[in-house]
Amino acid sequence: MKTALITTTISTPKVLKLYRSIDPDVIFIVAGDRKSPHEEICSLIKTLGNAIYYSDADQERLGYRCSEIIGWNKIMRRNVSLLQAIRYGADIIVSIDDDNIPLDHNYFSDLRSVLTSEYSGLMASSERHWFNVGEFLNPPVYHRGFPYDYRHIDLNIHLSSVCGLKVGVAAGLWLGDPDIDAMERITNRPIVHQLSEVLHSGLVVDNACFTPFNSQNTAYLQELAPLMMVLVGVGRYDDIWASYIAERVMMETDYHVHFGKPFVWQERNPQNLWKNLKDELFGMEYTTRFCEDLLAANLGEGSVLDKLRRLYEHLRGAGYLPPVVHELGKAWCEDVETAMSV
Repeated sequence: MKTALITTTISTPKVLKLYRSIDPDVIFIVAGDRKSPHEEICSLIKTLGNAIYYSDADQERLGYRCSEIIGWNKIMRRNVSLLQAIRYGADIIVSIDDDNIPLDHNYFSDLRSVLTSEYSGLMASSERHWFNVGEFLNPPVYHRGFPYDYRHIDLNIHLSSVCGLKVGVAAGLWLGDPDIDAMERITNRPIVHQLSEVLHSGLVVDNACFTPFNSQNTAYLQELAPLMMVLVGVGRYDDIWASYIAERVMMETDYHVHFGKPFVWQERNPQNLWKNLKDELFGMEYTTRFCEDLLAANLGEGSVLDKLRRLYEHLRGAGYLPPVVHELGKAWCEDVETAMSV
């Protein structure tokens, strides 16, 4: 069982020392950017062992079509580290941000357990086909990217018992500064110090539901890795809309999203909240419509990658989406096919 941890950074990710102390066998794949301190990161990578750093020049030499479309000085450089994890043949891929501090030395074993064992426990379902895991945090919050059309209404959430389900995505949760929209951070500034007992035990979400998950403290199986490309052209909904794309394809499978352990403390890097808010306006306006368009797609038969290609072709007809979404999606599918064939 090969596990890869991926991230992107414009600083020296010292937190990787802690991840390395947890498991020496997990390969670390780090994608830099034009602003990254390459020499400092390379020095750190050498001390960690079993780790690879790709500078901007290194990434250009890889020759991926999606790289030029993504551009530089963007968190979407994470996509290159994901492609390299696919090429490496990782059975499980763990995606983190460099401000995620693991709280338990069972971090990687918890993820492996969730993703490789049949799940028996609680499943959340909703008559409105939406679920917000933030309801189970203290204080309760709305996960970043949860549609405003479904906030502050009764979603008719039901928890039921299930046995023998398959988990394809393990979304770990965060204490400290939660992953919420800029508006909620500006107005409420919540700090999470507790999670409900439900989340300590963990739950899965009915795969007929949409639920936002992000690209930090999140792991997934190799089969679903092609679905995890974070988008460009949609502002701060880059990973959130990616999660909805992944869930649309997962609706055609037996896989579910799991929320629970492992937990991290998020000591959020400094950001301009007003800029973040501007970058969220597009997603705030169009998330509900985007998911309706996803549901309308006919994904046909074949592999996860086949279905993803058809989904991006379907999205090409959505007039509100910038053309770069389809352009990147098409290039990404080609790059994934190349990475899988190596």
